[in-house]
Amino acid sequence: MTLPPDPQLNATDLQAIINSSPDCIKVLDLNARVLSMNTGGLEVMEIGDFSVCQNAPWPTFWEGLDREHVERALDAARSGNSSAFEGVARTFAGTPKWWEVRVVPLRAADGSVTRLLAISRDITSRKVAEQQLRETQQLLRDHAQTLEVRVSQQERALEAFVRFTTQVASSTDLTELALAAGDILQDAVSGAMSGLYVVQGPTAVPLAFSRNTPPEVRTARQDGISVSSPLIAEALAGRRTAFAEGDHGRAQSVGYACALSVTPFFSGDRPFALFATGHTRPQWTAQDRAVIESVGRGLGLALERAEQTRRLQERTASLDAFVDFTQATGMEVDGLALARQAEQVLRTALDQVSVAVYELDDGVWTARLWSDTIPAEVVAEMRQGVFQDAPALAQVARSGVGVFLDGRKVEDDVVPSAAGYGTVAIIPLLDGVTPRLFTVGTLGARVWTAREQAIIRAVTSALDLALKRTELSRQLLDQRDALTVRTQELVAANEDLEAFAYSASHDLRTPLRHVMGFADLATAALTKGDMDKVRRNLGTVQQSGVRMEQLIDGMLMLSRVGRREMQPRWVALAPIIAQAIQDVRLEYPAHTIATQEPRPVQVWGDPTLIQQVMTNLISNAVKYSSGRPVSKVDVQVQEADAEWVVTVQDNGVGFNPTYAGKLFGIFQRLHTQTAFPGVGVGLATVRRIVLKHGGRVFADSQEGHGATFGVTLPRPAVS
Repeated sequence: MTLPPDPQLNATDLQAIINSSPDCIKVLDLNARVLSMNTGGLEVMEIGDFSVCQNAPWPTFWEGLDREHVERALDAARSGNSSAFEGVARTFAGTPKWWEVRVVPLRAADGSVTRLLAISRDITSRKVAEQQLRETQQLLRDHAQTLEVRVSQQERALEAFVRFTTQVASSTDLTELALAAGDILQDAVSGAMSGLYVVQGPTAVPLAFSRNTPPEVRTARQDGISVSSPLIAEALAGRRTAFAEGDHGRAQSVGYACALSVTPFFSGDRPFALFATGHTRPQWTAQDRAVIESVGRGLGLALERAEQTRRLQERTASLDAFVDFTQATGMEVDGLALARQAEQVLRTALDQVSVAVYELDDGVWTARLWSDTIPAEVVAEMRQGVFQDAPALAQVARSGVGVFLDGRKVEDDVVPSAAGYGTVAIIPLLDGVTPRLFTVGTLGARVWTAREQAIIRAVTSALDLALKRTELSRQLLDQRDALTVRTQELVAANEDLEAFAYSASHDLRTPLRHVMGFADLATAALTKGDMDKVRRNLGTVQQSGVRMEQLIDGMLMLSRVGRREMQPRWVALAPIIAQAIQDVRLEYPAHTIATQEPRPVQVWGDPTLIQQVMTNLISNAVKYSSGRPVSKVDVQVQEADAEWVVTVQDNGVGFNPTYAGKLFGIFQRLHTQTAFPGVGVGLATVRRIVLKHGGRVFADSQEGHGATFGVTLPRPAVS
């Protein structure tokens, strides 16, 4: 290889530069025998002594299809053309590596090709990274599909539950409940048949069958089923729905079903009913099981209500009070408001009674509500509270069973000044989130009549049901909100997957093309001895490498945010904003930043993730206003009934509002890298975190007049 003379770099200097390259640079004769190899090439090929490969045919270093690539590249170079390819070859130590190879002709002064130059670059790390990226993308796709299936199953189960509870909202007729459950299952589980059985000793006797149950099945089951049969025994032992499939299911059916299920219902520890479901297909799907269990839960609540209503109907005196209370409460969901309504119903139904409601607060039963007929001195003691270990209260709370006390017991165990009360009833309301005791008292020495006890039990039972309904409504709302958040996360995950795929095919390839292109230019300049161009081109290669590293780091950071488990709690926003401002001042130490902070407020969320949100938003505001003499950053928090709205306003360059939605995508930027450095991950991270909290993001601006970026954080559900 003949190099032109250079007054500054002699042949020794050029050889030193070539030897320092980590690439394997080989000079070949026209028969592709290795004539020379640089020091870096010896190292990367794991060759201790050049003599072991000197004059060796270079194609023998390769195997299979890769050797064919080598031969084609050599033929092209002998014809005067350069070519490149990627392939796998082992080092002389046997290590398999991926190589990016370029073969070029070396010409004599007359232009004839005299030798060949082969440059091999070790790209194993890049290939491994690409493989890992493909595997990560596949994992994301699999995770997204799994989430979609789970969401679909839960949606179907919730839909069946809501349909059933809506359809039988006020029904207490067992046959009607069974038919309603059968209709929903027949529709949701594609033709499933069902029946409701009442447990009578060792036998479960049929009460009602679904409308699609064949007459032969009705006849075969008219005498009932033994509760000791395997599937029923399993359901009773586990106190939950049991399933049987295939031959096991067919053996327990009457010949019409292979897939069976039994859901048991209990009154205390005693089973009183069974809901059986069957299908002709051999197996239940996961969605079938979820729907059957969901309808079973709804039917269980409905049967419990029906049983309680039946018992109340046996007491004529208590029925009116129960109806009055349920009509008066309507759709009320506040626990104390429901208790107040119960007090009014009782005072209407019973003569000269007073009511008080206690809530357990840090080991003390404290009065939260009382009738205006209770003397002031008694109210004062009630408001001070009664320790939870007071015998009468402890007994009721522990057993969950109401008691009726005479005046002496009230004075000794509850409130000393209550001696004027002849009788007091203490009824526990412990099924809600907040434990409560509902107390009813009468002045004067007397005893509770059976009628009065029945009315009190009826009203408090109705109150307890209302509190359960309130809690159930809250749980359904929580499930709906959780489903909404999961759906948003699924959408975000799909969007992130698309962004990752786009980044791999575009954003990451751009700096990679720069690396490859300017490396070729550097090689060409090196061949010509133009070291200034070599340095400039290698500098561009280095800058492109740094850019690619920044893009990969950004993708990894966004991925970590998506996988992090939420740990929400009440968070003071002021210290988080102060920390974010401090961090940004350190990021821009020479720039003047004027901030306006909101009044102290607490929000609900993960403090670490919210810190990332505020730091990214404030840093973004300062970056795009850094061209102003003073960056003005105004942080505001607005409180609404359902959420907090946090905004960060700046006096920066702003943006075209048409592209507001684009700003929150990964690697999405509206300004050049020269004007405002960055990779476009900060706002994408903000969006991902806010979606995990169930909130939303927004932005508004006019070019040249600053910008406002905002997020919303939902309030937690209040029980």
